[in-house]
Amino acid sequence: MSSSEEILEQIGRALSDHTVGPDAMRCAPDPDPDPGPDPVPVPPVRVVPAAAGRMVAREAVVRRLVDDHGLTPDTAAAAVHAVETGQPTEHQHLVTAAARAIAAELAQRLGQIFAAFTRALEPMARAAAAAMRQLDDALRAAGHRASSSRGRPGRKAWESPYGPPPRRKR
Repeated sequence: MSSSEEILEQIGRALSDHTVGPDAMRCAPDPDPDPGPDPVPVPPVRVVPAAAGRMVAREAVVRRLVDDHGLTPDTAAAAVHAVETGQPTEHQHLVTAAARAIAAELAQRLGQIFAAFTRALEPMARAAAAAMRQLDDALRAAGHRASSSRGRPGRKAWESPYGPPPRRKR
């Protein structure tokens, strides 16, 4: 029995069996007996909720003000809070500079991550391009040619498969 007949029988059994829910039509392919070498594991990325992310950013700016500018933790926290709420503070320029420096460091790190990601995907993109070239060569050898976007032969470029365009009333 061919695989298409087996699938049709499964569909027929699922449709006639009223004890099975609609998920019975879903199926998964058989697991690959030889999955090949293990892929390189992707390190987990810690996801921080938005409120926690703001808190972490505040703490980073406070820590930078304490370490680089000698402010006390309470003074630095008050300066960061004042800048966040739009209140005047004598340390506004320090808070702004610290926040910009942290953002620049983060952007540099993200750039490094994206560059590493691009380098990691490059072999896959090359392999996919080579496979597409092989497919194109095989199709050309079999006598197939690329389809044209103009439609079937004999049809004028402006004609639609749905008939001529409606006439405008004057």
